[in-house]
Amino acid sequence: KFNEAAKYTSDESFKANMEAGYNNEIQKFLFKTLLKNIEYKIVKTEKQDDETSIVTVEIKNVDMQKVFLQVFQNMVKGAFSKDGSKRPLSVEEVLKEELESKNKPKSKYTTQFVVKKTADGEKIVVTAENIDVLLGKLNTTLLNLGNLGKTENETAVELPETGPSTGVSQKPEELRNQ
Repeated sequence: KFNEAAKYTSDESFKANMEAGYNNEIQKFLFKTLLKNIEYKIVKTEKQDDETSIVTVEIKNVDMQKVFLQVFQNMVKGAFSKDGSKRPLSVEEVLKEELESKNKPKSKYTTQFVVKKTADGEKIVVTAENIDVLLGKLNTTLLNLGNLGKTENETAVELPETGPSTGVSQKPEELRNQ
């Protein structure tokens, strides 16, 4: 699927950056779950100039902060359970249970995609924020494990401004000039 997605991005290294090498089965399961659960709705499109548009998209996916919080809570409950006949579950087992749940928590976030006209057609300038939102704020959650359960304002982090698909800026209005 990344091969198909790579056709629509202006970042020539997108495919290589997104090819996931999994260290274990739970990582593979996590990413498959996140990709399978993406729902989106285009909220608006604003033409900036003849070559650039900003597309605002509402994305709903598994809320990774809430999932990690539930994993932690369930592990602590298991560790202090009075039922000594059960062995404590591993982090991987608890995470898989949460991801398989029919009632896994989901959240909606809004992000802006910059679309530029190129010789090869329209291409998306993908940002770190776009990827984070698409993946249920997984990167933000991993950067804030000590703040699980706090509000978004309490856990706000700056995503990296360098690295895969981040471009020069994370601001849509500046991306159109790239």
